[in-house]
Amino acid sequence: MSAVFSVLHVCTGNICRSPMSERILDGLTGDDVFNHGAGISSYHEGDPMEPNAARELEDRGFEPGGHRARHIDRAQVEGSDLILVATATHREYIAERFPEAADRTFLVRQFGHIAAGASDELPDGDAVARGKALVALAAKRRADHPEADLSDPWGLSRAVYSEIADQLEDALEPVADALDGDA
Repeated sequence: MSAVFSVLHVCTGNICRSPMSERILDGLTGDDVFNHGAGISSYHEGDPMEPNAARELEDRGFEPGGHRARHIDRAQVEGSDLILVATATHREYIAERFPEAADRTFLVRQFGHIAAGASDELPDGDAVARGKALVALAAKRRADHPEADLSDPWGLSRAVYSEIADQLEDALEPVADALDGDA
């Protein structure tokens, strides 16, 4: 395989929301989609995934193992075709520090809404071609879809992690379907 579509998942510490998002989309897509994550804060850098996040992923059939929190850097941003963030604050952080990435940075829940209605409008082809077309389409339709932050579950109950995982699955299933093209 020559090319992959790269998706960067971003939250604050890269120990709860972004690793859940990364691992869910990774479990829903094939080898032609590369999912990776980072946090806008370096506070948790090197830490494993929060245990409630890992258990929630495992219970849903997604692979939580091997995660270590990373702080976002220019190479990650430049190497990503799509950046999915948990909140508007994360999107603003990226827009301020990496303005060239603003058009390909979206709230994960908003992007899921856009992707849900886009499959038929995307070209035939691999995940790279479909993904780039989806990002371009989403940039044009961003204002037509409500923004919805993904709440921070850090330090909260397992039930809150379950709610976040539900929201992520709802948002990421249409993204995976759009990238696949066979849906």
